[in-house]
Amino acid sequence: MYGIVYDDFLAHLIRRTDALLAARSEPHATGVEVSDRKSPDSRRAVVLTTSPGGGTSNTVRTSYVTVDVITDDQGTTTDLINLVLALATSRGAGGMVDGSPITFAEVNGGPNADPAADGYFKQTAQLELRHRGRSL
Repeated sequence: MYGIVYDDFLAHLIRRTDALLAARSEPHATGVEVSDRKSPDSRRAVVLTTSPGGGTSNTVRTSYVTVDVITDDQGTTTDLINLVLALATSRGAGGMVDGSPITFAEVNGGPNADPAADGYFKQTAQLELRHRGRSL
């Protein structure tokens, strides 16, 4: 009997979100840092972190991801969180949910305004994702 290995879906989500944002022409999508933490010099950041909870069924795991959008402009923050959530739940060829490895994505909560460091604005949401593992 072989086990199932679940690749680092968060790394995939970060890379894919970065690529999807880079392909956009909206002004609020330019110069955005996508990572699992915000660097001190970044004026626009999308921070993706794993949240507690989830479970495994067969070869699919359910995971939760917190999405924090932090920018230096309130309107940009709102526009960017809405774009990121739309891209994160996009389906089909060229979208996030293409079965390799993400099979399902939906907004589980938010977006909501959160306290941020002085000079910044922050919106937070949570995604529910289902992603495939791979056989050993």
